[in-house]
Amino acid sequence: MLDKIKVTKKRQMIDYFSKIKQTVHEVDRDEKILHCFTVMRNYCNSNPMRTDAPSLYKLEYEMDVHYVEKYGDFYDILFIDNKGFVFHSIKHEADYHTNLFTGQFSDTQLAKHMKNNPDSEFVDYEFYSPSDEPAAFFLKPVQENNEMLGWLALQFPINKINAILSDHKGLGRTGEVYLVNKNKLMLTDSRFIEDSTILKLKIDTDAIRLALTRESGKMIINDYRDVRVLSSFEQFDIFGHSWIIIAEIDEDEAVSNHYQKYKKFYLPRIVEYYTNIASKMNTSGKEMSRSIKGKRVDMNEFCMTRSGEVLETQGVGPCTSIIIYYPKKFGYLAHISPKDEIYQKSLLLKYLPWGEKTCFLEELVKRIQYYDIYPYQLKDLQFVVIATHDKSLETIIDQLFNMGVNLAQIKFLYNPLANYANVAFNQSDDSVYVEWLAENRKNASFFENTSTIDSIGTMVKKITVQ
Repeated sequence: MLDKIKVTKKRQMIDYFSKIKQTVHEVDRDEKILHCFTVMRNYCNSNPMRTDAPSLYKLEYEMDVHYVEKYGDFYDILFIDNKGFVFHSIKHEADYHTNLFTGQFSDTQLAKHMKNNPDSEFVDYEFYSPSDEPAAFFLKPVQENNEMLGWLALQFPINKINAILSDHKGLGRTGEVYLVNKNKLMLTDSRFIEDSTILKLKIDTDAIRLALTRESGKMIINDYRDVRVLSSFEQFDIFGHSWIIIAEIDEDEAVSNHYQKYKKFYLPRIVEYYTNIASKMNTSGKEMSRSIKGKRVDMNEFCMTRSGEVLETQGVGPCTSIIIYYPKKFGYLAHISPKDEIYQKSLLLKYLPWGEKTCFLEELVKRIQYYDIYPYQLKDLQFVVIATHDKSLETIIDQLFNMGVNLAQIKFLYNPLANYANVAFNQSDDSVYVEWLAENRKNASFFENTSTIDSIGTMVKKITVQ
């Protein structure tokens, strides 16, 4: 999927630049522009103090109208003589009536190209200070009787290609496609950073380094956010300049998408894994009811804490308990009855009119999103599902996935050998305590930490490898 999107975006950019180049050749043959260039240049050379005549004003105005009507793909056009003097432009920005060879803008890539590579056509994107934004140029020499008169410099911003790559259709919640130049500077805006990253953010990932050496490939890497992603990359040429196009998506989202596509295969194997864990649990633990006391949560209730207190609920048998917490900030504990929507795997059963149904999980996550977190913090929420059965697991995963939660954020504490569980959550250290109780066992099994339990996302990856 990433390969396909990368190729499509690359083709769109190449098509855009092909159109730009075709337009440049039209400018190069535009008699009106070339006539205006010659007349204005001769006038400026003969009138260095620039005492404007009405005829020149009229010519400039007609030139500007003609240019805007016919060459709207460009931001500006500069008329530059062979000594570097900008004697005309559409925008009249800070470079207007300055000398690019000797003046304050002599260190720009545009000026360097004209001095050092006068026949070079394309000037790659740089931050162009007269326009206060990144810009590229096409340079077209103007000659008369084999004499070099100067250049037409057609300026165009990066907005168009940025818009092409900012279309995230087909890339889910975390996918993006971006460009990097040979200096490893990002040429487009990041999907995840509010401020513009164009020519500001340096990308030095494994994908970029490999793209610069072997041109193309795909691998799993840590991206510029230090997030593990699937990455497809390729180096390609734009008018003699090397660019790298990268298509990436967070591994966690890719795993979650894969599970949803093949959940009939994965779900029973996930349940089997957690069943094996339960069979190996220690059965000589101390009783939770004697060691932990906290704020009580009854069935069909949920409670929140930010103050480091303990939340606890008892008798989770045919029910399901769910803990949702943002590490070191807050936590919720819910005790959900079998009448809730999480037990309705079929959409038909979900919308049948009889019976009183609740939708605790959906309402609770929406509440957290509205009151407790910013949208970008959703990926940091952690979910712990505790049950003696697997009847609600599939629907819980589906609901959370539809709300933007990945499998890497979900853990399942499951013990089919127990009749019910007592659960506690300590917000001071985000620890989860579960006491499994069974009639045929004299002692209870006791968990004190979920850190040793794999997330469902990790389980999917392990099953895939096997």
